[in-house]
Amino acid sequence: MAKQSQQTQAALDILGHFLGALLNLVFYVVVAFGIYFVATNVYEFSYQVFGDRVCEAEPGRDVEIHIAEGESTMDIAEKLYMNKVVINQYTFYLKVQLFEYKIMQGTFLLNTSMTYDEILEVITDLTKAIPEET
Repeated sequence: MAKQSQQTQAALDILGHFLGALLNLVFYVVVAFGIYFVATNVYEFSYQVFGDRVCEAEPGRDVEIHIAEGESTMDIAEKLYMNKVVINQYTFYLKVQLFEYKIMQGTFLLNTSMTYDEILEVITDLTKAIPEET
């Protein structure tokens, strides 16, 4: 009877070590995938802010955007996002805040194939606004 208990105990020890190693492996795989997910999302977010991402390939489509007096930068970014001019309203907002762009009021003609820098070049220059009809 004692021999069977020792065999059972040895089998349980082996099973315990195997399950412990398996749980460690699963843990490290989950951590690795988590790090990969976070890194790729941070890279994509950064590239949208500092890179040349566009919503659509050339030629894109033209969109008229009206910016009212007193409209917040986040409201403008959301309007651009809803019209598919920018990929992400938060990255556009961050770019405007980081580089302290002064967005002008008026109606501007933008294209869905424009980069953030091209969009900002237009909406920060009042001479590029579409003349208002009276």
